[in-house]
Amino acid sequence: MALDRIKDLEQTFKSTNSNVYEWKSPSRWLYRYERARGAVGMETGPGTGEFLWYVLNKNDLKSAKRKVFDLINEDEF
Repeated sequence: MALDRIKDLEQTFKSTNSNVYEWKSPSRWLYRYERARGAVGMETGPGTGEFLWYVLNKNDLKSAKRKVFDLINEDEF
């Protein structure tokens, strides 16, 4: 099942300083945004803790959410 809207992303973690965010896809894969890296990571497999990183053109939360949304809809469905 693909996501229809960015607001459908399931946020599972937000650091206290707002530098790290994590989301889970409907198939339970983990996606992570790290502001210091300026990148979004896609877990290589559920529970592995290893990520493939995608550098963002613009380092902000809106761009990170858009990238996660696109990755979920392209890579998982």
